[in-house]
Amino acid sequence: MTNENQPQNDEDFDYGCECAMTLLNEPTEDCLNDLIDELDEDGMISTEVVYGLLATILMSLNEEDHEGEEH
Repeated sequence: MTNENQPQNDEDFDYGCECAMTLLNEPTEDCLNDLIDELDEDGMISTEVVYGLLATILMSLNEEDHEGEEH
């Protein structure tokens, strides 16, 4: 596998992270619909954007789990 697409992949991943943070900060149906419309403009969402969304959401869930734990 070549690294020709790596800068674009990184940008897509970062964009997915930004979208997830937007949604996590304002978890409303309107915000979700706006993000879906924005992501689906090209008719296709890149895999890296999806990975960024999932990674950010999972990290957020893990942080919430650890906040309630006492050490």
